[in-house]
Amino acid sequence: MTLRFAIPSKGSGYDATIALLESCGLRVTRANPRQYTAVLRGLPDTEVLLHRPADIVLKVAEGAIDLGVTGYDLLHELRGDDDDVLIVIEDLGFWRVELVFAVPQSWIDVTSWADLADLAVEFQSRGRRLRIATKYPNTVRRFCYAHGINVFELVESQGATEAAPGLGYADIIADITETGTAIRENQLKIVGGPLLRSQAVLIGSRRTLRGNPSRLELVRQLCELIEARRRGRLFYSLTANLPGTSVEEVGRKVTARHELAGLQGPTIAPVWSKFAGDSGWYAVNVVVPQEELLPAIDYLRSIGASSVTTVQVQHVFRAQSEAFARLCARLGEEQV
Repeated sequence: MTLRFAIPSKGSGYDATIALLESCGLRVTRANPRQYTAVLRGLPDTEVLLHRPADIVLKVAEGAIDLGVTGYDLLHELRGDDDDVLIVIEDLGFWRVELVFAVPQSWIDVTSWADLADLAVEFQSRGRRLRIATKYPNTVRRFCYAHGINVFELVESQGATEAAPGLGYADIIADITETGTAIRENQLKIVGGPLLRSQAVLIGSRRTLRGNPSRLELVRQLCELIEARRRGRLFYSLTANLPGTSVEEVGRKVTARHELAGLQGPTIAPVWSKFAGDSGWYAVNVVVPQEELLPAIDYLRSIGASSVTTVQVQHVFRAQSEAFARLCARLGEEQV
């Protein structure tokens, strides 16, 4: 049975998703750029569908798509109480944005959510409501009521939301931002903290995955590759030649600094020297976190290492896919 896997059809979301899949050894191919279906090389029986990120959420909820990449902000806005949409991997490592409130820079006294609540009351006393332009009405409405902002009017925005106060059809905005540049360029300022932090997520359909072991096996393979690749980026493999009288002696030296001795410990093997009579050397391989790379190299040098080489790890697989185990638990399935 074919797995229907949706990815963003264009823009930065498309580019980042393609890059992630290719780093996992999976390649999306389509006959021409205008096609909205593609093949995923490296994962059999999988059809790639290209959709708008918002449509991916809705189609996964309907069961028209089994699996999809979208933004957490859109999932939070559109899913509501629909438990047929499951988060499979909650952070794919890209599309990081924040949903924030922004007000005109001239509003010097407005710096917090509490100030917005007071402002809403003040607007009401003047006979009108505080107008908030946003593409996220459900999220903003829930947030406002939860934080004491009770009198307001939501103005749906489908274009450049940052321009709404300047054009006069809203007083403030609630919009996503990555750097805040567009907000500042439109003479606005962010008030309070983020309403929501968002990133790319992998979502799945409860109704099409439950009780379907063939689709679940494909989901497992995809989860394994994505998790292992994202984990692998955080590690380096070090290889060094160390002098010693035995494997045991070298092993004791290397593991004396426990935090630098690799994921489970070093791999040590005798070196067959190309120079006659030059014995007593051992090749040591350890895998260390990125932040421990230089301390590990310095320590290996301090115990006599020569010619240390490093390679960034491509994948780190664990005993099982943590994301897939969580998915199976939510589906009430035995792991395939």
